[in-house]
Amino acid sequence: MTTTVYRSSSSDILKIWDDANSDVRDWHDQIDAFLDEHGLTGRSVFIDTAFGRPCGVGHNDSDVPHGWRVHRTHGYLVPRLTTKEGKLLSVRLGALTRPDPRDQVPGMPKNCIAEGAFMTCGMRPMGGALYVTWPRPIPEKQVDLTIWEKTKLSEYYAALEAIEAAEEVADRG
Repeated sequence: MTTTVYRSSSSDILKIWDDANSDVRDWHDQIDAFLDEHGLTGRSVFIDTAFGRPCGVGHNDSDVPHGWRVHRTHGYLVPRLTTKEGKLLSVRLGALTRPDPRDQVPGMPKNCIAEGAFMTCGMRPMGGALYVTWPRPIPEKQVDLTIWEKTKLSEYYAALEAIEAAEEVADRG
């Protein structure tokens, strides 16, 4: 298995990525407002990664708020669907689906089946380009090669090291 990397330095792609990440920041604000409204400020929200929907809220061993219950398997708070308040909480929480910027980026699949494996790509902007990583090669017919170019791993790791070095310098002040 070899990691496969694609890169696009298209200004259109970078703008789409930035706009989509702005939607994610707005979503975080909505989640924080929901938690504040229900007396759950500062708690973690657990996301169903397959659908992007919140599936629970962190439980800190305090009393269980009205309309909530503790999930038997996972131990986080979930709406108690046997109550009217719990049903309303479930609807409100379920409506807070986390946007996934990968859904907005053209020319590159978010998910792919290759060599018998279901995979989801990683995306990261670095040095004026958006990089997409796959844990193994994907069928190139699924990639718009007018937008994306296959990149050597050494180039990807050089860009990654440059970003990490810049972050380290920034952290030191």
